[in-house]
Amino acid sequence: MSYLNRFLRGGLNSKLVRVFVLQVLAISAATVLGVFGAALVVERVLVQEALNGEADHFWANYSVNPEFPLPNTNNLRGYMAQRVDFSQVPDCLVNQPPGFRRVVCGDDARPVVHISDRGADRLYLVFDEVQVSALAFYFGIAPLTGVLLLIYILTWLGYVLSRRAVSRVIRLSEAVRNYDFNAGKFDKIDQDDDTASDFEVDTLVSAFNQFIDRMESFIERERTFTRNASHELRTPLAVVKANLNLLAKFDDPSRRQRVIERMSRTVTDMEALVETLLILARESESKLSWSLVLINDLIAEICDQVRRAVPRENVELSIRATGLVEIEAPERVVAIVFTNLIRNAMTYTESGKVEIVIESNRVMVKDTGVGMSESDLERMFEPFYRGHDRSNEGYGLGMAIVRRLCDRFGWVLEADSELGVGTEIRVLFTSTRFQRFAEK
Repeated sequence: MSYLNRFLRGGLNSKLVRVFVLQVLAISAATVLGVFGAALVVERVLVQEALNGEADHFWANYSVNPEFPLPNTNNLRGYMAQRVDFSQVPDCLVNQPPGFRRVVCGDDARPVVHISDRGADRLYLVFDEVQVSALAFYFGIAPLTGVLLLIYILTWLGYVLSRRAVSRVIRLSEAVRNYDFNAGKFDKIDQDDDTASDFEVDTLVSAFNQFIDRMESFIERERTFTRNASHELRTPLAVVKANLNLLAKFDDPSRRQRVIERMSRTVTDMEALVETLLILARESESKLSWSLVLINDLIAEICDQVRRAVPRENVELSIRATGLVEIEAPERVVAIVFTNLIRNAMTYTESGKVEIVIESNRVMVKDTGVGMSESDLERMFEPFYRGHDRSNEGYGLGMAIVRRLCDRFGWVLEADSELGVGTEIRVLFTSTRFQRFAEK
């Protein structure tokens, strides 16, 4: 078994060649042994039985008629030694005992000889197998040779078909071996140019391509996380650093307290930002805590927080709901989405109102702020895009984060805006529990 394992080492193609070579050798050996076995059976069984029958036939007739002629045909010749007279017997047969054997007579002749006794007489039957061997060749060896050639041809066809069947596997192996994962360019493995289609190979190609997509998404997620973290954390860190310098300069307790409160809000914002970035960097939602989230209560809480974080004396922030809406989702994710939307609406509304409308399967955030042009509206969900109004703080990641979270959880995000009039953003949930308020 160890020798066979060593013999079958190597690639799939070399293994296939070795297996078929081994098969051809085994078939050839079996065929040759079969031919020699058939020849042995012919000589030892059939010829011997035929000569036994000839001898019995002669002795039966000779006992009745001593003048019965000896066999003398093209293939069989008979000799008789009566008593001790061997004059009619060839010299090579004189000293041979009774039995069945080959006898050397001359340089090239090795006939099959059958010797039997009856009383003082001895019968020699010499069988010339030249013509019989020729017949055996034409009617025995020739068909066997034809069968052997047919087996060789079928084995060759089997090898060709087998190699064609595994050729895609070999090319797939070469493609995977030569794939450069460090190049930064993740091209999919494509073998569609082959006319043959194998389910197993197609499954392998699909699995490798899914792995490539998955790895590419991992790398892109890592790049996005690094980009977002470095960009977004720079601002609050700068604020903390500046306020630390102010604390060192101010002696007035009231002024120091305002600086501390500003730093506290900044640290809170940083915590929320880090949590958001970590959620976006996660591979799946399986590790997030899912629960039934009452949208009405959550948005009311978010509005209170946004009012303190973005004070706007000339902006009215209100909530209007047609009923109670519950969704099953990670509560922190829902809070991040609506915190960004409401904060964004308050930030870009100098005066007027921001209204949150809660309906059976959607939430709308409307504002009467600066609005956006059509070109700004098309790019509002791109990372770091801030539109025409750059007077407010931020790096334009809030709406991009909202888009990514909605896409990840299957929520539909829609937006309408008009420059100088305001913006309306709608979040449509795929599944909700809705309890309509009783009409007054």
